[in-house]
Amino acid sequence: MKFLIPAGLIGLLLAFSAQAAETRTWTSRKGSNIEAQLLKVEGSEVVLLTPESREIKLKVEDLSLADRQYLIEYGGAAPEVVAGGELGEPENEVKIDSKTFKKLEDDLLLGGSTELSFELLETEHFLIASSGIRMQAVAETAERMWHGMAFEHMNFRKDWGDKRAMIFLVDDEDVYKSMGKWYENHLIAEDVDQDVVKRSSVLWDQVGSTSVRLPGDMVSERNLHDRATVFNVKDDRKYKKSMSPFPVHVIAGSLLSRQMGGLSEYGSNGAFAVRTGFAYFKEIHLTGKTETQMIDAQGSQFDEITKKAGFEDGKSWAKTLRTLVKRDKIKPDFEKMLSWKSQDLDPEKLVLIFSFAYYCNSTPERLSGFANTIRRVESSNQIPEPIEFARLMGFESVEDLQKDWIEFVTSSSFK
Repeated sequence: MKFLIPAGLIGLLLAFSAQAAETRTWTSRKGSNIEAQLLKVEGSEVVLLTPESREIKLKVEDLSLADRQYLIEYGGAAPEVVAGGELGEPENEVKIDSKTFKKLEDDLLLGGSTELSFELLETEHFLIASSGIRMQAVAETAERMWHGMAFEHMNFRKDWGDKRAMIFLVDDEDVYKSMGKWYENHLIAEDVDQDVVKRSSVLWDQVGSTSVRLPGDMVSERNLHDRATVFNVKDDRKYKKSMSPFPVHVIAGSLLSRQMGGLSEYGSNGAFAVRTGFAYFKEIHLTGKTETQMIDAQGSQFDEITKKAGFEDGKSWAKTLRTLVKRDKIKPDFEKMLSWKSQDLDPEKLVLIFSFAYYCNSTPERLSGFANTIRRVESSNQIPEPIEFARLMGFESVEDLQKDWIEFVTSSSFK
């Protein structure tokens, strides 16, 4: 007897086969990588095939969360595999060999100007440019934060590709001011909206860090991502040690923004809360404190500089918020939170944003839901509507998600 398979099912089977046979990078919690194809999942183990046709068995719980998500989607593993093992702190647990960092012989002359001369340090995923400050600590921080994203988000490594992201460390006031003038001229030459140029110019000397668009020729020549992070280094003590609070905050927010991709104008509602909360969560969770204030320029001429912060220090945020929520002095509201912008913030709102990010990263199941949400943002160029956000996090309604968030905030797990 012949069995006929519908054409649509054949397509699905072929798609599954192609994905399962894909050679990809598998990552352990400690950061070791292996290039291999997925053969099968056997209970608590996964069988991989290397390019040399050697079979390797690994424990599923030792694989990154991104790998486990891949096993669910393309290996037929049960959804419960995401709950295996401890979340840990992949950024702090990964082994980074700083001896692989390469000091480049040629300096970077930004805009061809000798006034903007930078030494260069190349790592696997970053190009660090310095006007004098040592680059090792920030380079290691960047690589650790990169590993954290690759550990938690399935598409991150593939989407990143073979490019590097550039980070500037500028500790000379005159060089920093000259760089600000260079960037203003660059934006004008690119015919960027005048409000964007004005706001960037006003905030340049105020901020501790900002993001800049790189010239196309630099991006092509050095195989870079098109946006760079610039640190205005006013106190180099904060940059001498790996995983210092402010660099962790900035790099975490930058990596998440890159993964979310460009958002449509109508789809950006919620992006500020998601990105800001994530950056504060990583800063406080990984370093135990926060050194970051939110700075913004408002008014028709962007001449109203505002600074926003949470409670006294990162160690007190959870305890203080938990008490306020228990006493009904603060009521977490998921939909309202997604609408908040920088100008709306006060200490309570900023800490609420942080608490939601903490909630999303508090268990393997929640983190998997958050990673799926970020994938949806990447594919749709918009933050999901509240109900879709809730469903991606595993709930039938916004009310159910909000209730679970509040229960987390008032529990001993929020600390």
